[in-house]
Amino acid sequence: MRRDENGFFYFVGRADDMFNVGGENVWPGEVEKLIEGMNGVHQACVVPAPHETKNLAPFAFVVAKKDGSLTEQAVKEYTLAHGPAHAHPRHVRFLDAIPLAGTNKPDRKLLIERAKGEVGARSGESS
Repeated sequence: MRRDENGFFYFVGRADDMFNVGGENVWPGEVEKLIEGMNGVHQACVVPAPHETKNLAPFAFVVAKKDGSLTEQAVKEYTLAHGPAHAHPRHVRFLDAIPLAGTNKPDRKLLIERAKGEVGARSGESS
């Protein structure tokens, strides 16, 4: 939950979804909402991924609209321009669909493992 300047409370996500990026709290739901506000984005799911200096950093899985021509760089630039710098995704991967768990919600565990594997492969580590 967060409270605005007028005293209203807003649900921002589950406490166990939140992760820390260089001392700052990142709520995946807020980053997802930001990305989904972009033209050409149908859906987004943000998960934590290993980062050399921050320990963890946002990794975004994005489903683009059929008529869109989004790029990884465009998503990064948009989130940097419209949200807090610590919350911008360091990696963006495009998917045809976000995988769902048995609860019919995004399968965050699967996406966390996929993100770890991609970051590890890029840094030369074995996953």
